Amino acid sequence: MRRILHSCMGLAVLGLLAASAAAQTHIDIDTRLKTADPHNAVIEGRVTLPSGFSADRNVKITLKNSQSILSTRYSNKHGEFRFDNLSEGVYFVQAEIDGPDFEPKTERVALGRGVVWQLTVQLRAKETVQAGRSAIRVISAAELRQSVPATAKKEYDRGLRFVKKGDFNRAAHHFQEAISIYPEYLAARNDLGAQHLKLKQLDQAEKHFHLVMERDPKNFNAQFNLGLVRIERQDYLDAIDQLQRAIAIDTGRPVARLWLGFALLQTGNVAPAERELTRALITGGAECVAAHYHLARIYLLRGDTAEASRAVQAYLMESPKGEYVAEASELARELKARQ
Repeated sequence: MRRILHSCMGLAVLGLLAASAAAQTHIDIDTRLKTADPHNAVIEGRVTLPSGFSADRNVKITLKNSQSILSTRYSNKHGEFRFDNLSEGVYFVQAEIDGPDFEPKTERVALGRGVVWQLTVQLRAKETVQAGRSAIRVISAAELRQSVPATAKKEYDRGLRFVKKGDFNRAAHHFQEAISIYPEYLAARNDLGAQHLKLKQLDQAEKHFHLVMERDPKNFNAQFNLGLVRIERQDYLDAIDQLQRAIAIDTGRPVARLWLGFALLQTGNVAPAERELTRALITGGAECVAAHYHLARIYLLRGDTAEASRAVQAYLMESPKGEYVAEASELARELKARQ
């Protein structure tokens, strides 16, 4: 389970997901205004800021289906957009504003024949994220309220620099120093636990994550990291429960869905695993490229060697140095021998 200590980062992925629609639950296609023309449906809408006001700027809008990107364009200066001549089916509309202020947002549309679908995509403010090798880092509301002494913050920042260098022991030392100065320092305690997790010191990691959750029950980082501890211990049923708690706190973190899908697959819950992995790949992109490999395993279990081959090749192409390269290469050779 060494591989859970990596960050699921890879090159940008378009996500060729030909079988993903079958993995979703039953889709109710809107049949309003149904006509004889199968290609005259429309998606039109606008992008709003977290405040609810219209985005007073040009916004990049990407239209996808479960297989590929169909179209990319920019809204008008009021954030309004429109896609014409669409067929009946399921689409994903992503809105994205360049810059550090807003997270991309994706909405799912089940479009019926002849329907003019009115869509509002509300962006969310971008939270501070630190990409770690075992987990993701999101600042919680409780952390923002803390008055951290300058000396503790200095030690914490030193720890982050060593995390980026991959020196987890020295990072842990500085996070521990920060906690010694300010024992209530939630971010430092969570990140100290993350270093223990990377170093396979699971008992220490778990202790710190529990301490964070005692003080901040809605801390996504600690909940998610504890799910990774359960996966490291191959306690997949508890991992599923823990990751679902993390997702309940913040539904917009694709990496949590990636690992939930992995845990579900390990317990034989293939259909929900496929659903979570597909969703992680569509919404997480390069951050969740490992989902390609796990989906290939699912397709192979189902006997769909063509889709398994497509998925494993997508993984190898998009993540040539990823954590599953050895296994994916072996699977690719096995699938090629079957052809």
